[in-house]
Amino acid sequence: MVLQPLAQKRVLLVTLAICFLIITGLMFYSSQEREKEIWAEKVFNIALYPFQKALYYITAFTTDTWETLNQLAALKRENYQFRQQLSELTTKLSQLEQLKAENERLRDILQFRASSSLELIPTEVVARNPSNKSATIVIGKGKNHGFTRNMPVITEQGIAGRLLNVEPFSSEVILLTDPRGGNSMSGVIERTRELVYIYGGGRKGLCLVKSSDLSVKLQTGDRILTAESSLYFPKNILIGYIVEVQESEDGYEQQAYLKPAANFSRMEYVYVVKEK
Repeated sequence: MVLQPLAQKRVLLVTLAICFLIITGLMFYSSQEREKEIWAEKVFNIALYPFQKALYYITAFTTDTWETLNQLAALKRENYQFRQQLSELTTKLSQLEQLKAENERLRDILQFRASSSLELIPTEVVARNPSNKSATIVIGKGKNHGFTRNMPVITEQGIAGRLLNVEPFSSEVILLTDPRGGNSMSGVIERTRELVYIYGGGRKGLCLVKSSDLSVKLQTGDRILTAESSLYFPKNILIGYIVEVQESEDGYEQQAYLKPAANFSRMEYVYVVKEK
């Protein structure tokens, strides 16, 4: 006769209960102090040994795995905390480096102003013109500091340009390399004190230099200074260096290219000269 599912469950439960009672009784009996083990206890221990061993390894593996997972979680938390601290320290270090660089720039400004006989007004560069057709920057001072059009603008390295458009609180500076017509100045060769003319836009980043007379001979490496006859700039301020000299076919005429001494791509502060 086939047992119904409910009857099968009851038989299984009764069987498990009997086995549990037998095992419990044997375990209780084996825990008592005796001189000799009975045969049933020996059979029970032998039968139970593989399960005890397996249970031991499973328990040990589970415990080790749990401890390993806890250690990994703790290491992950510590790693996250260390990364947070490293990020904070990196930010603080960057801020300190910026403050150090700012202090060095301010110290250079003070030293340059103290060593110059000119009346210099330091001002920060706040914008640059990205156009390829002009070379200008915007500074953060204007008419509120007494600035007017065409006042000279210099750096510690040399001439930068002059004020082009002056607003109440800002000014546009036309740089030496700007190619627009009228952006020119006179200079002298430091080596010979002979007069030359400098024009913006000779090549990208360079100025065109022409001799004032056929007898004037330029050489690569010549330093060009502002001339006493310069319309806007004080004399004897470095303009730049001759990097290339070209001669006409007959050898009488020359033109050259000048690299400005001021690094226009890295200018952060400039000086406006209030007196020539």
